[in-house]
Amino acid sequence: MSPTSLARLTYIHTRALFYRKYARGFAAYKQNTGVDHPLGKNLTIPSAAKRGSGDILLDDYNTGGKLWGGDIYVGTPPKKFSVDFDTGSSDLFLPSVSCGYSCEGHATYDPSSSSTAEDRHMTFTLAYGDGSTVTGEQYTDTVTMAGLTATNQVLGAATQYSIGLSNDTFPPDGLLGMAFESLSEYNAPPVFENLVQERQTDEPRFAFCLSTDADESELYIGGVNTALYDGDFTYAPVTTRAYWQVGLEEIAVNNEPVVELVSSIIDTGTTLIIGDESSVSRIYAQIPGSTDIGNGLYTFPCNTQVDLALTFGGESFSVSPNDLNYGPLTEGSDMCVGGVSYNPDFDFWVIGDTFLKGVYTVFDLEGPKVGFASLVSKRATADY
Repeated sequence: MSPTSLARLTYIHTRALFYRKYARGFAAYKQNTGVDHPLGKNLTIPSAAKRGSGDILLDDYNTGGKLWGGDIYVGTPPKKFSVDFDTGSSDLFLPSVSCGYSCEGHATYDPSSSSTAEDRHMTFTLAYGDGSTVTGEQYTDTVTMAGLTATNQVLGAATQYSIGLSNDTFPPDGLLGMAFESLSEYNAPPVFENLVQERQTDEPRFAFCLSTDADESELYIGGVNTALYDGDFTYAPVTTRAYWQVGLEEIAVNNEPVVELVSSIIDTGTTLIIGDESSVSRIYAQIPGSTDIGNGLYTFPCNTQVDLALTFGGESFSVSPNDLNYGPLTEGSDMCVGGVSYNPDFDFWVIGDTFLKGVYTVFDLEGPKVGFASLVSKRATADY
């Protein structure tokens, strides 16, 4: 994104509503496993043939690279829905045909129109950071993504959408979680795990390339797209099979180490890089003119070029200055919003799209592990 364009704070704050999904996920993890998640102690918990692979082109919905989604097909006959593919959660939900004004502008799911839909006779409630909720009924149905079909997939048909999921702030119809089953509010396998269990693919991995350039963002299911990255992957093992949680070895600013040896969650459903308040304060202390503007956000002078690098698996990966700069705070301002924010309740890090736009990322159930590789030169040097 060009630093001369206005920061899309609506989308930044909309994605900030997903902070609470971690507390929700920790609660689901404890319910499903019987033990506390190691990162959750400081958060308040709210109540045959050759098998395939395929790709899904992703759209950023003119958000300036703050939100990506793509199409899936649900039911029989199949109906198309756009969803946010979110590695920071595990469940699929769509707006129900019985949802009212809160779902206006979204395509709706009608189980009575699908011959493969079955009612689980169970409800669900997902709580978000603005205090509103997504509520509805659970069903099973067929779900197809990238040409691969999961049968008997549990999904939520929402009868009420959070204000943060209204069409003007959240263009996709729904959300498809790609973390592990232990986080599922439905206590059911996520879509990708179902595809693997049903042997729809030989390779239990998927990969993301994120870009604001038209037709250059992609989710690859059942492998990786070798045309989109250079060199080898650097892998970091998943430390707890819940989120895609890996060790973050170092964060450096202008070649100066600022943060070392922390836990992190790799989350395509979060716009920013999010850490604890103290560590983020140390990062911006290395950037002259930085200001904490509240709500976890900092600004810094728009003409400042910052060298930010994160180290995983012994390899350092730089964040493009353009990706770190989310544009002027207000029209005509010389202060720009930074792509690293804080949450005062966190003692871990969430690595969102600020970082992920600059790398090719693979999520591998074998291990499990997360791998990063350099984008091909055109993408690595693109002005986002």
